[in-house]
Amino acid sequence: MSDGVGPGIPGDEEGHGGDFPQSEPGAPGRLPRRGVIVVGGVLAAAAIGGIAAAVASSSGGSKNNASGGGNGAGDNGANSSPGTSPSPSPSPSPTFPAPVFTTVPADGASGVDPSKPVTVTVANGTITSVQLSGGQETSGTLSDDKSTWTSNGALNLSTSYQLQVQAAGQGGASVSKTVAFSTLKPSATLGVLEMWPGDGMDVGVGQPIRVQFTNYVPQSYRATVEKACVVTTTPAVAGAWHWVAEDTMDWRPQQFWATGTKVGVAFNLAGVRAGAHQFFVKNHTLDFTVRDTDLRLIIDAKAYKATAYQNGKVVRTFPIDTGTNDPRFVTYSGVFAVLGKGNPVEMKGDYGNGDKYDELVNWATQITYSGTYVHAAPWDGEIGHVNSSHGCIHASTTDATWFYNLAHTGDVVQVTGTNKNVSLTNGFGDFGVSWSSWLSGSAYGATIGGKPTNA
Repeated sequence: MSDGVGPGIPGDEEGHGGDFPQSEPGAPGRLPRRGVIVVGGVLAAAAIGGIAAAVASSSGGSKNNASGGGNGAGDNGANSSPGTSPSPSPSPSPTFPAPVFTTVPADGASGVDPSKPVTVTVANGTITSVQLSGGQETSGTLSDDKSTWTSNGALNLSTSYQLQVQAAGQGGASVSKTVAFSTLKPSATLGVLEMWPGDGMDVGVGQPIRVQFTNYVPQSYRATVEKACVVTTTPAVAGAWHWVAEDTMDWRPQQFWATGTKVGVAFNLAGVRAGAHQFFVKNHTLDFTVRDTDLRLIIDAKAYKATAYQNGKVVRTFPIDTGTNDPRFVTYSGVFAVLGKGNPVEMKGDYGNGDKYDELVNWATQITYSGTYVHAAPWDGEIGHVNSSHGCIHASTTDATWFYNLAHTGDVVQVTGTNKNVSLTNGFGDFGVSWSSWLSGSAYGATIGGKPTNA
């Protein structure tokens, strides 16, 4: 920087140097104040090229400046005519690294686990397009910064897939890549054995959803299976799956359904792992509607009385009786959903010591798989006074007929006053379980529209 503060400082030749203190002998590091200004001009010249050179040449017109006494910007115009400014030097175009893709699985992979997500990650750019196809398009989720894409749900088994990805680089250029892979062929499969209620049915407010699989599902895989079985409702309501057996799970809301609710279930199970070597192979759907009438029949075994409610209002009371005190015949207590009806229904029993029967019973509404019905019992002279049945709920022909004609699958029958509780698998006793206990039987937890909730 000493070249910028020597003899070429404007003003020295004209005798104005006395206006500023000079460097003291032996102290070369102290610069005149005007020298600071000039040095600043030289640094500016270095920063902005020829434009600064023009400014320096017009800063006083001294001979020292004209002769290029400084080694800064003035050198840039050495070949220029006096008084002209050199052209600015062109700036080089910036360069950016090309986007680089990483995919899981990699190109050419085989035997891929279909239960695991496909991921695409890009460095030096952002993802602009992803297509994953293998007989059908597979959706995915893009991260907020558009650097990662993750597939949704499971893939199909024994299927070849093609993954096409595209990204924009930092300089705007587009880069694409195609990846091919195939999923494994499992050594064991399972599927759906039965679903309740039937597809397209109108049901009562006490009807849960039930799905039974063709094999048991180990505990460690149940959350994944629950997550794949998405329940959506209109209006929206939270609920949860609950494993009532190793191969069976039910879904219900916390309270009884609201009348008129429309329910859809998407069993997105194909490719879902349900064991060390066991995979589901097929998807299923189920749709039903909760009917507009909320019918509930409340049985008080101790009072020998039934009370029927429609949409919260009492519409009928009538006498009944239930099972005897013999432990074999005590009527189950609990909250039941109507399973079906028959008129007549054949009922058989052989309990030894001459306690045997085989009869056709009329106006019979079933509430347990083990054979509990609300039915007409015209032979029973103890109705309303003594519990004398083999476990069924006896009513007069008139009252049993009335209830039979009103009842639909999923309507509620609640029995109180006995010391024998119904199990979840003996029909649908789901709504008799507290909500906290229900959630404890779920591996994934409560959902609303398939999304986790804190309910």
